[in-house]
Amino acid sequence: MQGARRVALVIPALDEEASIAGVVRDFRARPALECVLVVDNGSRDRTAERARAAGAEVVTESCPGYGAALRAGIEHAFGLGLEAVVLAEADGTFDPADLEPLLAALADHDLVLGSRTRDMRGALRYGNRAVAWLLSALWWRSSCRLTDVGCTYRALTAGAWTALCDGARADGPEFSPQMICAAFRRRLAVCEIPVRYGARTSGASKHTGSTWAAARTAARMLRAILALRIAAR
Repeated sequence: MQGARRVALVIPALDEEASIAGVVRDFRARPALECVLVVDNGSRDRTAERARAAGAEVVTESCPGYGAALRAGIEHAFGLGLEAVVLAEADGTFDPADLEPLLAALADHDLVLGSRTRDMRGALRYGNRAVAWLLSALWWRSSCRLTDVGCTYRALTAGAWTALCDGARADGPEFSPQMICAAFRRRLAVCEIPVRYGARTSGASKHTGSTWAAARTAARMLRAILALRIAAR
């Protein structure tokens, strides 16, 4: 574990049986983690079975959506008495070796955000950077420099979640920028560090797997950011 801090990894999963076992095993090999929690968000395949076999605790969340799954996992982890949570994906896109830099930065911050844009190309890269710039500009008094708003790979403390949870209630992909907005609104200590971002080991992203899906996700994120900024006035 990172010092005396007890850390859990939370992975939302929906029909990820092809990749979940490998992801769980790779993260469980990191000594900083006390446990790996996989949130099964209505899978119709063997995602939950394979996650358990690989050594994860499986949490079932019936409310559909990326945000709903992450929130369930975060609350379950902190309910168990864990002191920090790292969020990741079930598709193998994130490198477990970046776990330690995230946790090292968490020693001086409440929320540490990963940025994938170094490894992104084309419209996804520039779209993420543009939305990140907008979010930072809207909270310029308390924000940090951002290059990515949709990266799941991030770390937060139990105290940070207590402070920002009421502002991060979305069930869908807009949960990610909502969390950032809520942290800035509460003037938490936030930083961003680059993380490696590889190809999915199987399947296609439910949020950016097509041009239409990416555009819809971006629109939802923008609406959530603007709504929170207006509400904060």
